[in-house]
Amino acid sequence: MRLTASYTPIFVARIGSGASAFLVAKLASGGELEAGVVLAAYPFLEALGALIAGRWADTLGRKKTLVLGYIVRSVAMILLALTFYAWKTPWLEALLNGVIGFTTAFILTASLAMATDLTEVRNRGVGMGGFEFVNLGSYGVGYFVGSALYAALHGPAAYLAVALFTAVATPLFAAFLSETRPVAPAEGRFLLSVLPPSAVALLPVWFALTTIIGLGIFAPRVLQVGNAGGGLAQHIVESLGESLVVGLLFIGALAVLGAGAIFFGRLADRWGRVKTFRLGLVGGLLALVVLNAALYLGLDPVEAVALTGPLLFLTSAIGPSILALIGDEANIMYRGTVMGIYSVVMGLGIGVGNLLGGFVASAYRHVALNGLAAAALGVYAVMTALHVALLRTYGIYLRDAAPQVAR
Repeated sequence: MRLTASYTPIFVARIGSGASAFLVAKLASGGELEAGVVLAAYPFLEALGALIAGRWADTLGRKKTLVLGYIVRSVAMILLALTFYAWKTPWLEALLNGVIGFTTAFILTASLAMATDLTEVRNRGVGMGGFEFVNLGSYGVGYFVGSALYAALHGPAAYLAVALFTAVATPLFAAFLSETRPVAPAEGRFLLSVLPPSAVALLPVWFALTTIIGLGIFAPRVLQVGNAGGGLAQHIVESLGESLVVGLLFIGALAVLGAGAIFFGRLADRWGRVKTFRLGLVGGLLALVVLNAALYLGLDPVEAVALTGPLLFLTSAIGPSILALIGDEANIMYRGTVMGIYSVVMGLGIGVGNLLGGFVASAYRHVALNGLAAAALGVYAVMTALHVALLRTYGIYLRDAAPQVAR
Protein backbone atom coordinates (compact mmCIF):
# COMPACT_ATOMS: atom_id res chain seq x y z
CA MET A 1 0.00 0.00 0.00
CA ARG A 2 2.83 2.39 0.86
CA LEU A 3 4.55 1.55 -2.42
CA THR A 4 1.38 2.41 -4.33
CA ALA A 5 1.08 5.68 -2.40
CA SER A 6 4.64 6.59 -3.38
CA TYR A 7 3.59 6.47 -7.05
CA THR A 8 0.81 9.06 -6.53
CA PRO A 9 2.98 12.22 -6.60
CA ILE A 10 4.64 11.22 -9.86
CA PHE A 11 1.22 10.37 -11.32
CA VAL A 12 -0.07 13.88 -10.62
CA ALA A 13 3.17 15.58 -11.66
CA ARG A 14 3.54 13.74 -14.93
CA ILE A 15 -0.04 14.43 -15.98
CA GLY A 16 0.87 18.11 -15.65
CA SER A 17 4.21 17.55 -17.42
CA GLY A 18 2.62 15.71 -20.34
CA ALA A 19 -0.09 18.32 -20.83
CA SER A 20 2.49 21.08 -20.49
CA ALA A 21 4.77 19.47 -23.10
CA PHE A 22 2.04 19.47 -25.74
CA LEU A 23 0.75 22.95 -24.90
CA VAL A 24 4.15 24.64 -24.65
CA ALA A 25 5.09 23.19 -28.05
CA LYS A 26 1.91 24.76 -29.46
CA LEU A 27 1.88 28.05 -27.51
CA ALA A 28 5.59 28.98 -27.43
CA SER A 29 6.31 32.32 -29.07
CA GLY A 30 8.62 32.77 -32.04
CA GLY A 31 9.73 30.31 -34.70
CA GLU A 32 10.92 26.72 -34.59
CA LEU A 33 14.30 27.45 -32.99
CA GLU A 34 12.77 29.68 -30.31
CA ALA A 35 10.20 26.99 -29.55
CA GLY A 36 12.99 24.43 -29.24
CA VAL A 37 14.80 26.66 -26.72
CA VAL A 38 11.62 27.22 -24.67
CA LEU A 39 10.97 23.47 -24.58
CA ALA A 40 14.60 22.61 -23.81
CA ALA A 41 14.69 24.93 -20.76
CA TYR A 42 12.44 22.49 -18.87
CA PRO A 43 14.59 19.34 -19.15
CA PHE A 44 17.94 21.14 -18.84
CA LEU A 45 16.87 22.78 -15.58
CA GLU A 46 15.34 19.46 -14.49
CA ALA A 47 18.81 17.94 -14.82
CA LEU A 48 20.29 20.73 -12.71
CA GLY A 49 17.53 20.37 -10.13
CA ALA A 50 18.23 16.65 -9.79
CA LEU A 51 21.73 17.38 -8.50
CA ILE A 52 20.18 19.24 -5.57
CA ALA A 53 17.02 17.17 -5.19
CA GLY A 54 18.84 13.88 -4.68
CA ARG A 55 20.94 15.35 -1.88
CA TRP A 56 17.94 17.02 -0.23
CA ALA A 57 15.95 13.79 -0.41
CA ASP A 58 18.68 12.17 1.70
CA THR A 59 19.19 15.03 4.18
CA LEU A 60 15.82 16.79 4.50
CA GLY A 61 13.73 13.72 3.75
CA ARG A 62 11.81 12.45 0.75
CA LYS A 63 8.46 14.00 1.64
CA LYS A 64 9.71 17.52 2.40
CA THR A 65 11.72 17.60 -0.81
CA LEU A 66 8.74 16.41 -2.84
CA VAL A 67 6.18 18.83 -1.36
CA LEU A 68 8.54 21.80 -1.73
CA GLY A 69 8.98 20.96 -5.40
CA TYR A 70 5.24 20.74 -5.92
CA ILE A 71 4.49 24.12 -4.34
CA VAL A 72 7.07 26.07 -6.35
CA ARG A 73 6.14 24.19 -9.52
CA SER A 74 2.46 25.10 -9.16
CA VAL A 75 3.28 28.80 -8.80
CA ALA A 76 5.59 28.75 -11.83
CA MET A 77 2.95 27.03 -13.99
CA ILE A 78 0.35 29.67 -13.16
CA LEU A 79 2.85 32.42 -14.00
CA LEU A 80 3.67 30.75 -17.33
CA ALA A 81 -0.04 30.61 -18.18
CA LEU A 82 -0.29 34.35 -17.52
CA THR A 83 2.80 34.92 -19.69
CA PHE A 84 1.12 33.14 -22.62
CA TYR A 85 -1.82 35.51 -22.14
CA ALA A 86 -0.04 38.81 -21.63
CA TRP A 87 3.55 38.98 -22.85
CA LYS A 88 4.32 36.23 -25.39
CA THR A 89 8.05 36.65 -24.79
CA PRO A 90 10.26 33.64 -25.59
CA TRP A 91 12.93 34.36 -22.97
CA LEU A 92 10.36 34.72 -20.17
CA GLU A 93 8.56 31.57 -21.31
CA ALA A 94 11.88 29.72 -21.29
CA LEU A 95 12.73 31.01 -17.81
CA LEU A 96 9.43 29.92 -16.28
CA ASN A 97 9.42 26.59 -18.12
CA GLY A 98 12.92 26.06 -16.74
CA VAL A 99 11.74 26.71 -13.18
CA ILE A 100 8.96 24.15 -13.72
CA GLY A 101 11.52 21.60 -14.89
CA PHE A 102 13.87 22.41 -12.01
CA THR A 103 11.17 21.76 -9.39
CA THR A 104 9.83 18.67 -11.19
CA ALA A 105 13.21 17.07 -10.49
CA PHE A 106 12.45 17.33 -6.76
CA ILE A 107 9.20 15.42 -7.26
CA LEU A 108 10.64 12.77 -9.56
CA THR A 109 13.81 12.09 -7.56
CA ALA A 110 12.05 11.95 -4.17
CA SER A 111 9.30 9.68 -5.56
CA LEU A 112 11.83 7.32 -7.12
CA ALA A 113 13.82 7.17 -3.87
CA MET A 114 10.60 6.35 -1.99
CA ALA A 115 9.76 3.55 -4.42
CA THR A 116 13.28 2.13 -4.15
CA ASP A 117 13.14 2.26 -0.33
CA LEU A 118 9.91 0.28 -0.34
CA THR A 119 11.16 -2.56 -2.58
CA GLU A 120 13.60 -5.38 -1.89
CA VAL A 121 16.21 -6.95 -4.12
CA ARG A 122 13.93 -9.85 -5.05
CA ASN A 123 11.07 -7.63 -6.27
CA ARG A 124 12.85 -4.42 -7.24
CA GLY A 125 12.49 -5.09 -10.97
CA VAL A 126 8.71 -5.14 -10.83
CA GLY A 127 8.76 -2.21 -8.38
CA MET A 128 10.77 -0.13 -10.83
CA GLY A 129 8.52 -1.37 -13.63
CA GLY A 130 5.56 -0.04 -11.68
CA PHE A 131 7.30 3.30 -11.31
CA GLU A 132 8.02 3.45 -15.04
CA PHE A 133 4.44 2.47 -15.83
CA VAL A 134 3.07 5.34 -13.72
CA ASN A 135 5.74 7.74 -14.97
CA LEU A 136 5.17 7.03 -18.67
CA GLY A 137 1.46 6.30 -18.47
CA SER A 138 0.55 9.47 -16.61
CA TYR A 139 2.76 11.49 -18.96
CA GLY A 140 0.84 10.03 -21.88
CA VAL A 141 -2.49 10.76 -20.19
CA GLY A 142 -1.34 14.32 -19.61
CA TYR A 143 -0.22 14.68 -23.21
CA PHE A 144 -3.65 13.59 -24.39
CA VAL A 145 -5.35 15.90 -21.88
CA GLY A 146 -3.23 18.76 -23.21
CA SER A 147 -4.19 17.98 -26.80
CA ALA A 148 -7.86 17.76 -25.83
CA LEU A 149 -7.75 21.06 -23.96
CA TYR A 150 -6.00 22.71 -26.90
CA ALA A 151 -8.62 21.39 -29.30
CA ALA A 152 -11.38 22.72 -27.04
CA LEU A 153 -9.92 26.06 -25.88
CA HIS A 154 -7.40 26.97 -28.64
CA GLY A 155 -5.07 29.08 -26.55
CA PRO A 156 -3.52 29.94 -23.16
CA ALA A 157 -6.72 28.99 -21.34
CA ALA A 158 -5.76 25.36 -21.92
CA TYR A 159 -2.46 25.82 -20.09
CA LEU A 160 -4.11 27.74 -17.27
CA ALA A 161 -6.48 24.82 -16.70
CA VAL A 162 -3.50 22.46 -16.34
CA ALA A 163 -1.73 24.85 -13.96
CA LEU A 164 -4.79 25.12 -11.71
CA PHE A 165 -5.18 21.33 -11.67
CA THR A 166 -1.60 20.95 -10.41
CA ALA A 167 -2.08 23.60 -7.73
CA VAL A 168 -5.29 22.02 -6.43
CA ALA A 169 -3.93 18.47 -6.47
CA THR A 170 -0.86 19.26 -4.33
CA PRO A 171 -2.48 19.28 -0.86
CA LEU A 172 -4.75 16.34 -1.73
CA PHE A 173 -1.95 13.77 -2.04
CA ALA A 174 0.53 15.35 0.40
CA ALA A 175 -1.68 14.52 3.38
CA PHE A 176 -1.40 10.77 2.66
CA LEU A 177 2.37 10.55 2.15
CA SER A 178 4.69 9.32 4.88
CA GLU A 179 8.47 9.45 5.09
CA THR A 180 10.04 6.14 4.01
CA ARG A 181 13.29 6.30 5.99
CA PRO A 182 15.38 8.48 8.35
CA VAL A 183 17.46 11.19 6.72
CA ALA A 184 21.11 10.60 5.94
CA PRO A 185 24.03 12.28 7.74
CA ALA A 186 24.53 15.92 6.75
CA GLU A 187 28.10 15.19 5.62
CA GLY A 188 26.86 12.95 2.80
CA ARG A 189 28.65 12.77 -0.49
CA PHE A 190 27.91 14.39 -3.84
CA LEU A 191 26.00 12.64 -6.62
CA LEU A 192 28.91 11.55 -8.80
CA SER A 193 30.90 10.09 -5.90
CA VAL A 194 28.21 7.58 -4.95
CA LEU A 195 27.29 6.23 -8.38
CA PRO A 196 27.60 2.44 -8.67
CA PRO A 197 30.05 1.21 -11.35
CA SER A 198 27.29 -0.12 -13.62
CA ALA A 199 25.80 3.36 -14.01
CA VAL A 200 28.79 4.54 -16.05
CA ALA A 201 28.18 2.07 -18.87
CA LEU A 202 24.39 2.44 -18.72
CA LEU A 203 24.32 6.24 -18.98
CA PRO A 204 24.71 6.43 -22.79
CA VAL A 205 21.68 4.18 -23.38
CA TRP A 206 19.55 6.14 -20.92
CA PHE A 207 20.67 9.37 -22.58
CA ALA A 208 19.69 8.01 -26.00
CA LEU A 209 16.20 7.05 -24.82
CA THR A 210 15.53 10.42 -23.23
CA THR A 211 16.88 12.27 -26.28
CA ILE A 212 14.34 10.39 -28.38
CA ILE A 213 11.62 11.40 -25.92
CA GLY A 214 12.74 15.01 -26.41
CA LEU A 215 12.42 14.62 -30.18
CA GLY A 216 8.94 13.17 -29.64
CA ILE A 217 7.93 16.12 -27.47
CA PHE A 218 8.96 18.50 -30.25
CA ALA A 219 7.14 16.47 -32.92
CA PRO A 220 3.67 18.11 -32.52
CA ARG A 221 5.24 21.33 -33.79
CA VAL A 222 5.74 19.69 -37.22
CA LEU A 223 3.56 16.58 -37.20
CA GLN A 224 0.69 16.67 -39.68
CA VAL A 225 -1.77 13.81 -39.71
CA GLY A 226 -4.60 15.73 -41.32
CA ASN A 227 -3.46 14.80 -44.82
CA ALA A 228 -3.50 11.05 -44.24
CA GLY A 229 -3.77 9.22 -47.50
CA GLY A 230 -7.18 7.66 -46.99
CA GLY A 231 -8.48 4.60 -45.21
CA LEU A 232 -8.84 4.17 -41.48
CA ALA A 233 -6.21 6.77 -40.58
CA GLN A 234 -8.00 9.47 -42.59
CA HIS A 235 -11.33 8.53 -41.02
CA ILE A 236 -9.87 8.85 -37.50
CA VAL A 237 -8.37 12.25 -38.27
CA GLU A 238 -11.64 13.54 -39.72
CA SER A 239 -13.62 12.25 -36.74
CA LEU A 240 -11.38 13.46 -33.89
CA GLY A 241 -9.36 16.34 -35.29
CA GLU A 242 -5.61 16.57 -35.77
CA SER A 243 -4.69 17.71 -32.23
CA LEU A 244 -6.52 14.82 -30.58
CA VAL A 245 -5.01 12.29 -32.99
CA VAL A 246 -1.51 13.54 -32.19
CA GLY A 247 -2.33 13.18 -28.51
CA LEU A 248 -3.63 9.66 -29.06
CA LEU A 249 -0.47 8.69 -30.95
CA PHE A 250 1.68 9.88 -28.07
CA ILE A 251 -0.40 8.27 -25.33
CA GLY A 252 -0.55 5.06 -27.36
CA ALA A 253 3.23 4.88 -27.64
CA LEU A 254 3.70 5.62 -23.94
CA ALA A 255 0.98 3.11 -22.99
CA VAL A 256 2.90 0.40 -24.82
CA LEU A 257 6.10 1.42 -23.03
CA GLY A 258 4.34 1.60 -19.65
CA ALA A 259 2.69 -1.82 -19.99
CA GLY A 260 6.00 -3.24 -21.12
CA ALA A 261 7.73 -1.76 -18.06
CA ILE A 262 5.49 -3.83 -15.77
CA PHE A 263 6.03 -7.00 -17.79
CA PHE A 264 9.76 -6.61 -18.22
CA GLY A 265 10.23 -5.42 -14.64
CA ARG A 266 8.86 -8.78 -13.54
CA LEU A 267 11.00 -10.52 -16.15
CA ALA A 268 14.08 -8.73 -14.77
CA ASP A 269 13.37 -10.31 -11.38
CA ARG A 270 12.90 -13.80 -12.83
CA TRP A 271 15.20 -13.93 -15.85
CA GLY A 272 17.84 -11.40 -14.77
CA ARG A 273 18.43 -7.65 -15.10
CA VAL A 274 21.23 -7.86 -17.64
CA LYS A 275 19.52 -10.21 -20.10
CA THR A 276 16.33 -8.15 -19.92
CA PHE A 277 18.29 -4.97 -20.56
CA ARG A 278 20.00 -6.43 -23.62
CA LEU A 279 16.68 -7.60 -25.02
CA GLY A 280 15.36 -4.05 -24.77
CA LEU A 281 18.53 -2.62 -26.30
CA VAL A 282 18.11 -4.71 -29.46
CA GLY A 283 14.37 -4.01 -29.56
CA GLY A 284 14.95 -0.26 -29.49
CA LEU A 285 17.34 -0.37 -32.43
CA LEU A 286 14.96 -2.50 -34.50
CA ALA A 287 12.01 -0.22 -33.64
CA LEU A 288 13.80 2.86 -34.95
CA VAL A 289 14.94 1.09 -38.12
CA VAL A 290 11.36 0.00 -38.85
CA LEU A 291 9.97 3.48 -38.10
CA ASN A 292 12.44 5.16 -40.46
CA ALA A 293 11.76 2.60 -43.20
CA ALA A 294 7.99 3.05 -42.84
CA LEU A 295 8.19 6.83 -43.10
CA TYR A 296 10.63 6.62 -46.02
CA LEU A 297 8.19 4.36 -47.89
CA GLY A 298 5.47 6.97 -47.47
CA LEU A 299 3.33 5.48 -44.71
CA ASP A 300 1.21 7.89 -42.69
CA PRO A 301 2.50 8.62 -39.16
CA VAL A 302 -0.48 6.76 -37.66
CA GLU A 303 0.32 3.65 -39.70
CA ALA A 304 4.08 3.93 -39.05
CA VAL A 305 3.60 4.08 -35.25
CA ALA A 306 1.17 1.14 -35.36
CA LEU A 307 3.69 -0.91 -37.33
CA THR A 308 6.43 -0.11 -34.82
CA GLY A 309 4.30 -1.02 -31.79
CA PRO A 310 5.54 -4.58 -31.11
CA LEU A 311 9.19 -3.52 -31.23
CA LEU A 312 8.40 -0.48 -29.10
CA PHE A 313 7.09 -2.93 -26.50
CA LEU A 314 10.49 -4.66 -26.43
CA THR A 315 12.20 -1.30 -25.93
CA SER A 316 10.34 -0.86 -22.65
CA ALA A 317 12.60 -3.52 -21.11
CA ILE A 318 15.39 -0.96 -20.83
CA GLY A 319 13.90 1.35 -18.19
CA PRO A 320 13.06 -1.03 -15.31
CA SER A 321 16.18 -3.14 -15.82
CA ILE A 322 18.46 -0.08 -15.63
CA LEU A 323 16.70 1.27 -12.53
CA ALA A 324 16.83 -2.14 -10.86
CA LEU A 325 20.53 -2.59 -11.67
CA ILE A 326 21.41 0.80 -10.19
CA GLY A 327 19.02 0.45 -7.25
CA ASP A 328 20.52 -2.93 -6.29
CA GLU A 329 23.99 -1.43 -5.95
CA ALA A 330 23.05 1.92 -4.38
CA ASN A 331 23.91 2.48 -0.70
CA ILE A 332 20.64 3.03 1.18
CA MET A 333 22.09 6.05 3.01
CA TYR A 334 22.60 7.82 -0.32
CA ARG A 335 19.85 6.30 -2.40
CA GLY A 336 18.17 9.66 -3.09
CA THR A 337 21.46 11.06 -4.32
CA VAL A 338 22.09 8.06 -6.56
CA MET A 339 18.57 8.13 -7.98
CA GLY A 340 19.13 11.78 -8.84
CA ILE A 341 21.02 10.45 -11.86
CA TYR A 342 17.65 9.37 -13.29
CA SER A 343 16.50 12.99 -13.54
CA VAL A 344 19.93 14.33 -14.49
CA VAL A 345 20.26 12.16 -17.57
CA MET A 346 16.55 12.41 -18.41
CA GLY A 347 16.72 16.20 -18.28
CA LEU A 348 19.87 16.44 -20.38
CA GLY A 349 18.58 13.95 -22.93
CA ILE A 350 15.16 15.53 -23.36
CA GLY A 351 16.75 18.98 -23.59
CA VAL A 352 19.15 17.84 -26.30
CA GLY A 353 16.21 16.21 -28.10
CA ASN A 354 14.20 19.43 -27.98
CA LEU A 355 17.08 21.47 -29.39
CA LEU A 356 17.94 18.84 -31.97
CA GLY A 357 14.29 18.78 -33.03
CA GLY A 358 14.33 22.54 -33.53
CA PHE A 359 17.48 22.40 -35.66
CA VAL A 360 16.24 19.48 -37.76
CA ALA A 361 12.82 21.07 -38.33
CA SER A 362 14.46 24.34 -39.39
CA ALA A 363 16.90 22.66 -41.74
CA TYR A 364 14.48 20.17 -43.34
CA ARG A 365 11.12 21.93 -43.30
CA HIS A 366 9.51 19.80 -46.01
CA VAL A 367 10.56 16.45 -44.51
CA ALA A 368 10.79 17.45 -40.86
CA LEU A 369 9.14 14.31 -39.46
CA ASN A 370 11.46 12.02 -41.44
CA GLY A 371 14.37 14.12 -40.20
CA LEU A 372 13.31 13.67 -36.57
CA ALA A 373 13.05 9.91 -37.04
CA ALA A 374 16.49 9.76 -38.68
CA ALA A 375 17.97 11.86 -35.87
CA ALA A 376 16.48 9.47 -33.29
CA LEU A 377 18.06 6.47 -35.04
CA GLY A 378 21.41 8.23 -35.30
CA VAL A 379 21.50 9.17 -31.60
CA TYR A 380 20.47 5.68 -30.52
CA ALA A 381 23.06 3.97 -32.71
CA VAL A 382 25.89 6.23 -31.54
CA MET A 383 25.00 5.90 -27.84
CA THR A 384 24.65 2.12 -28.12
CA ALA A 385 28.11 1.96 -29.68
CA LEU A 386 29.44 4.14 -26.84
CA HIS A 387 27.84 1.81 -24.29
CA VAL A 388 29.61 -1.19 -25.82
CA ALA A 389 32.90 0.72 -26.03
CA LEU A 390 32.73 1.65 -22.33
CA LEU A 391 32.11 -1.96 -21.35
CA ARG A 392 35.13 -3.15 -23.32
CA THR A 393 37.52 -0.28 -22.65
CA TYR A 394 37.11 -0.10 -18.89
CA GLY A 395 36.28 -3.74 -18.27
CA ILE A 396 32.91 -2.94 -16.74
CA TYR A 397 30.92 -6.07 -16.11
CA LEU A 398 27.16 -5.80 -15.73
CA ARG A 399 25.96 -8.40 -13.27
CA ASP A 400 22.75 -9.32 -11.52
CA ALA A 401 22.88 -8.60 -7.79
CA ALA A 402 19.46 -10.13 -7.25
CA PRO A 403 18.78 -13.85 -7.13
CA GLN A 404 16.07 -15.01 -9.49
CA VAL A 405 12.73 -15.35 -7.76
CA ALA A 406 10.88 -18.62 -7.76
CA ARG A 407 8.45 -19.12 -10.59
